[in-house]
Amino acid sequence: MAFNDHLIQRGYNSTVNFRPIHPPIQHNSNVPNTLRNMDLITKLFDDLKISEDLQDIATTLAPFVDLEFFTDGSYDSTNSQAGFSMGYGWTTSNLFNSNITYNGSLQFFPSLTKAETMAILTALVVCPEFGKIIIHTDSQAAIDSFHKSKNLHTISPRRFNKINNNILWSSIHFIIKFLSLKVKLLKVKAHSGHQFNDIADIQAKLGRTQPIPTTIIHDHLPNQTITLNWNNEIPLDKDVRKCVGTILNYRRLDNHLNHASLESIKDDTKNLLINWALSSKWFNYNGRNDTTSPLHTKDLKWKIRCSTLTLPTLDILNRNFPLLIKDRTQCLSCHNHVETNIHLWECSDNYELIKSSFIQMGDILINLLKSHADRLSLVISDSIKYSPTFRWAYRSEPIHPVAFLLLKSYISNDLLGIFRAHINTMKHIVKLIMPYMHQCSILIKIHIWKARNQKWKALRDVWGITKKSFTKYRDIFSRNQRTAAALNRPVVIDNNRDMERGYINPFNDFRNFKLDKDFLFILFSSSNFLHSGSFFSHLDEVFSFNNVIINNSPFNFAIYNV
Repeated sequence: MAFNDHLIQRGYNSTVNFRPIHPPIQHNSNVPNTLRNMDLITKLFDDLKISEDLQDIATTLAPFVDLEFFTDGSYDSTNSQAGFSMGYGWTTSNLFNSNITYNGSLQFFPSLTKAETMAILTALVVCPEFGKIIIHTDSQAAIDSFHKSKNLHTISPRRFNKINNNILWSSIHFIIKFLSLKVKLLKVKAHSGHQFNDIADIQAKLGRTQPIPTTIIHDHLPNQTITLNWNNEIPLDKDVRKCVGTILNYRRLDNHLNHASLESIKDDTKNLLINWALSSKWFNYNGRNDTTSPLHTKDLKWKIRCSTLTLPTLDILNRNFPLLIKDRTQCLSCHNHVETNIHLWECSDNYELIKSSFIQMGDILINLLKSHADRLSLVISDSIKYSPTFRWAYRSEPIHPVAFLLLKSYISNDLLGIFRAHINTMKHIVKLIMPYMHQCSILIKIHIWKARNQKWKALRDVWGITKKSFTKYRDIFSRNQRTAAALNRPVVIDNNRDMERGYINPFNDFRNFKLDKDFLFILFSSSNFLHSGSFFSHLDEVFSFNNVIINNSPFNFAIYNV
């Protein structure tokens, strides 16, 4: 049973269910009639229900000067449960009889540290004025960011805007200053069996189910001098270049996967078979010693064509050179199907070649891991021979779908799992898997593609076609002939597909990046050669700032001058 379902069935389905029926009472004659928290909470949180809950807690905790909290964040990258991918929660730990707990959800730019940071923020905002607060957290990253962002008056706007979750940290330090709090953050070991840490962990997991995410209103914060909003909805509280670059990379990847010919790759992505992080590194990996080597150019061309299913098989040649191929597109091996990029790897006549190649690649991987394994060295052979990528080859079974990804020059999660089972660090894995993929790529090209090309060259000679026939295609055939051949091609209409677009590199390649219309905006808004703030603060009044926004950027954003 899923953990959240278990909690909900037991009645823990709201932010208030873990609150005590009889809240703790502390007799303190110094409690003011009007709490400064009330107005602060109203200004910081945009949801009325969240504000009311926090104000109720602030009223309960008003008599307590010394408070201790255990905070925690939860992040489910698969988002398999109903709700949001991020949740946060906390509990007090030094109150008599009963303690108070709270939880909530978060959205946009999910990370465990962001969830932990919001837990710290909501814990501090309910503390009484002049309180002495101790917060126990299992996130060292949150503690480091707290100290990094502490001296806001000494940090330039440019450097501050590069701090991750800077809206939350700006809010935290504003709360501390506004309420005159003395705050100490202590590291606690995660999942150590500590009673209150376990309660905070439960609260954080439960927080993901909250229907209304917690959002901070940041336009009144004195240290939040500039905030960009993506699509007039998502505040960019991270490094502008990296943040926008990530968004643009996802957009390129979306364009890439929506190409009409890449439906199988899109399906594999949806099924979580492809590891895109490592695949992108692999596509930009140079396995040659010389960066200007013509062999590297050929390697790169091979990877692009394999991964985008654009190897020059007969169906593609017939599309591009119809007057030469003349619809003679039968497979060069089996002669029963049209030769396509997909059929090339699925052709029954190529099975033995592919199987022998995978056995050879499996043996290479066994020797590689035996030389570099950090653990479980005795079961390396079994890890490989029983993995979906290689098992079919050793057992002469049908080719597994994951194996096709290796043929198409992608790094699968299954292949990564083999390395993870025996290598401790990701850095070491990357160092090993890239040369291995390069070796596999060359082996596949030599054993399978070159064998196919030998048949193609023989058939080409029979047809009386040479290389010059393709390079001089426009000279050999007139424009009218080429137009007539193009018009005679059958047109396949797929109303479920967007208009077919050309190949777009989905990876962070600077040549493509600078051609994007958003590059100028990113350059201006976060520039390395300016050390005293963003570029816009230095523009003359005669320069039309609004025109830059409207004409050159898809962003809608606001600048806050405090």
